[in-house]
Amino acid sequence: MTAGPPAQITGLTALPPRTVEFRGARGGQAALTWGQQGIWRSTQWLDDGDPYFNLAWTLPVTGAAGLDAVLRAVGRLVERHETLRTAFVRDGEAGETGEDVGPDTVQRVSREGRLTVGVYEAAAKPMSAAKALAAELAAIGFDYAAELPIRCAVVCQRGRPRALALALSHLALDGWSLNMVAAEWPRLVAGEDLPDPGRQPLDQAASERSDPPPGGQALRHWQAGLASAPRSMFDFPAREPEEPRFVRHGMDSPAAAVAAEALAARHGVTTSSVLTVASAALLAAVTGHPTVALQLIVSNRHHPEMETMAGPAAQDGLCVVELGAGTFADALRLGHRRTMATYRNGHYDPALVLAAREAEAWDRGADIDLDVFYNDVRQGGRWQGLPAVDPGDAEALAALRSRTRTFFVGAYSKVKARIFFATGPASSTCEFYVLVDTAFLPGDVAGRMLTGLEELLVRAVTEEVPLDRVAKVAGLDPVRRPAGWTAVGPDWVDLKETEALLRRVCGTGLAAVVVEDPEDGAADGAADGAADGAGDGAAARLTGYLVARPGLDTPEAVHAAVMRAAAGRTDVLAPHHYVLCTAPPAEPGGWPGCPRSTEGGGRAPSSAMTLLER
Repeated sequence: MTAGPPAQITGLTALPPRTVEFRGARGGQAALTWGQQGIWRSTQWLDDGDPYFNLAWTLPVTGAAGLDAVLRAVGRLVERHETLRTAFVRDGEAGETGEDVGPDTVQRVSREGRLTVGVYEAAAKPMSAAKALAAELAAIGFDYAAELPIRCAVVCQRGRPRALALALSHLALDGWSLNMVAAEWPRLVAGEDLPDPGRQPLDQAASERSDPPPGGQALRHWQAGLASAPRSMFDFPAREPEEPRFVRHGMDSPAAAVAAEALAARHGVTTSSVLTVASAALLAAVTGHPTVALQLIVSNRHHPEMETMAGPAAQDGLCVVELGAGTFADALRLGHRRTMATYRNGHYDPALVLAAREAEAWDRGADIDLDVFYNDVRQGGRWQGLPAVDPGDAEALAALRSRTRTFFVGAYSKVKARIFFATGPASSTCEFYVLVDTAFLPGDVAGRMLTGLEELLVRAVTEEVPLDRVAKVAGLDPVRRPAGWTAVGPDWVDLKETEALLRRVCGTGLAAVVVEDPEDGAADGAADGAADGAGDGAAARLTGYLVARPGLDTPEAVHAAVMRAAAGRTDVLAPHHYVLCTAPPAEPGGWPGCPRSTEGGGRAPSSAMTLLER
């Protein structure tokens, strides 16, 4: 079925729709693949009917193919790729009672069915009309349980098909799959017999649940990265968000592409690594974190059996880039190794990685906020048609920079990202995008990061750029954390808020948080005191002092209560050590000398740790 007739598009006349019947080789049901799970979780985070994860796609129809041939090609496309006839339902849903009786979502492939295809006559420019039509079809959210994840319409001119307008759910196809479909389409229209795709999502689900399951090395990669990453790149005071809250800007820069190619060749790295490390350097310059954690979107298509599978296979990979001392060139070499390791370790059981995140959060003392993303959507991660400009020719490069174009993309009320860097598919320019959460950064930072990216890359071609000068080179303003915020290891903490949180948990107001050096146990100061600068990041720890009471009479009970109260916050950190006293001190600074009933870290094994140990 289609979503109904689209709004009137200039020069496009609706003709009677056609029905395409399809019958595939098989149907069936299975658990979601790991790639499907990632998209499914994101769709559930959005409001019902939100079309954010819809894909508008347009395919040309060349030659003398008639409407019947095009419709047959649509049917064959749906028959050969099971993902295009898959519904996503709760296990037990759609039974005789119609009740949702199971909590687990599954993929359910229909072997046969019907698809309604719209047919339209374009007065002129059929491809342009088809693009507008595809956007209309994609503007309505899919009913994942009841609707096929594909809507389509044929655009004709003078009765002859010229384009196919498609709206697709991201649950059905990813960028790699779209390119596969685009390559198959003219052959299907021509009536060629294509080889079977091989692996389908049903097969992939079975493989991922084999014994032993894949992904063990990827899990270890995640655990190592989590241990060294900041718990959040945005551990500084929030601001009043703009409306809408999330802002995205874009840039077309041939100069940035030429510079990135030159840097990649000089240092023996990829242009994807150049752009990733540059993005990390810009974020480090703004947030003041010398170590940056990004989630890279990993296509996972380097696995041979997944290369010809239509369906989402991408997962988030954790890339931790160190950007302390040295130059941007130094960071490139190390960052490239980290980037490549991330792409090699992007296929894993999401439940185990989630458990690893929860275990690290339990031990660290705060939720792990990894909502920083980088997505390179270029085919093969490279450009194919860049201008022939010598990057060492300053005048030529300056002339190329005159062609740079920046633009506003849009604003959104709800996106699960603090910041999102992404390339576009253009082959003759560096098409780059930055989305920011204005609850933490002003919206214009997105645009300034784009021009800053170009300046950083172009400058790095002709000179060494120290990492501590990236903010100045890129024209960015570092975040200024106010008094009361202190560096504790890789994390920044608002000590006053942390102490206030502990007091609320205690329910009596009798508590304190002290920054201590574990080597000598000496207190550096309480939150009510003068601890307003950065402490010893490598050695400092937080010690929480409180008076024991029923229900909060062990470090384990206190830590569990603090973690519940701190959920979702980026300004507080649970103490690393808890001291339960028998009575409060006479003076506010006298907590370390109080008589103690018990003390400890309170990190009893969590359920997440138990899962990881199985």
